[in-house]
Amino acid sequence: MKKPVNKAYSLLSVLLVFAMTLAACGTSNGDGEPNASTPAESDKPSATVSGEESVTLKFWTWHPSADLYKPVIEKFEETNPGIKVELTVMESKDFQTKMPMALSTQEDLDVVGVQTGAMPKQIQADLLPLEELLSEARPDWQSVINENSVAQAKSQADSLKFLPMASVGSMVMYYNKDILNELGLPAPQTYAELKDVSDKLRETKSDKLSVAVGGKDAWILDELVWTIAGQQSDLFNQWRYNGKKLDGPEFTQAVASFQKIFVDGIISKDDVLDMDYTSSRTAFTSGQAAFFIQGTWEANLLLESFRKSNQVDVGDVGVLPIPAIEANGKPSIRSFIDLGIGIPAHSKHPKEAMQLIDFLVFGEGNDMLASTFAFSTNKTGFAPDASLLTTPTAQQSYKTLTDLLSFPTADRNNNSPFSDVAGQQLQKLLISSQTPEETAKAIEKEFQTGKYPNE
Repeated sequence: MKKPVNKAYSLLSVLLVFAMTLAACGTSNGDGEPNASTPAESDKPSATVSGEESVTLKFWTWHPSADLYKPVIEKFEETNPGIKVELTVMESKDFQTKMPMALSTQEDLDVVGVQTGAMPKQIQADLLPLEELLSEARPDWQSVINENSVAQAKSQADSLKFLPMASVGSMVMYYNKDILNELGLPAPQTYAELKDVSDKLRETKSDKLSVAVGGKDAWILDELVWTIAGQQSDLFNQWRYNGKKLDGPEFTQAVASFQKIFVDGIISKDDVLDMDYTSSRTAFTSGQAAFFIQGTWEANLLLESFRKSNQVDVGDVGVLPIPAIEANGKPSIRSFIDLGIGIPAHSKHPKEAMQLIDFLVFGEGNDMLASTFAFSTNKTGFAPDASLLTTPTAQQSYKTLTDLLSFPTADRNNNSPFSDVAGQQLQKLLISSQTPEETAKAIEKEFQTGKYPNE
């Protein structure tokens, strides 16, 4: 069986604006300025294309947003005058369908995003091995990327078929500091404190939601249950890599703890089961919810500049792990590499494609995107500009995110097709008399059909 990769991240710095499904659907420009740290390519001459004709690279991805990519692509074209980039950014689920189909039919593509999980093995035959091209473009490439992220990328395919731009984790809890201040309560560190906030909010501000979460999107509930399971053990890794069953006591307890959040009134099923990703995010960014449960890819909400430029009606935003629901639990998240980027085997311009990948993974392009908190970079030596984090809440929250991503309980190496199926059973738990035990058994029974293998 495939073993989980050790998680000793040296990692990370900044994070996200997402994309609605697994790691992915930014909404707007983060207004971040390029980081003042020296980009990794500073000692290299600007790359140019041999010959007189300009090359146009066709690049498909799902995240970050086109708005965030725009200045990055412009900078690349400026420093590589013989290369133009034609960028297409899709919604995540569309990308999961259309990009593999385009590779299989040898559509004219030169660079593609790669979602970790099931996708790499699905498309690996249609991607070029990268190590030879990498060594030609940047002989020292292994010294400027987190070693563990490369090992994780290799574990996803038969060789190094893509490079990960980032790592992401889920789920965390963003909070509206303004609402907490009005209630006279601190950011909750324990489950009891979280319930106190919810109870007091209901008593004094009945028009405000306690927690916004996209319960209409089944995969989000699945992510939430695995976050809760991670408060107890690395059960996800045991299931994902070693065949542990989901109808045992550990997963059943995680489902019961998930149900408890709703029974205790911290999350209202009547509200959130009608909310998808977008509407739950809108509830929080419009100041109508005290908390918002999502992944680290939403961390650009910590930036005052992002909030102002995107009409986020919250003065100060922080982030916390979801408090441990059971007394013996420990708050934690799952994390894994994300935002892979590779070269189709039929690309007409593989060397120029590698120049773009070099810029986005090791170079100034990576610094520019990381400085918008578009993701948590795998590039070594990056540090965010301290001026980006303008409040004590944001500064502490950045440290919290870094610690959570550096020391996860388990991999966020999702089995994406099965995530939706499991989430549907969790929705059923909330709207019917189905018990946690019956829910866990139903999820395991569906997995045993063999339609969603952990490959």
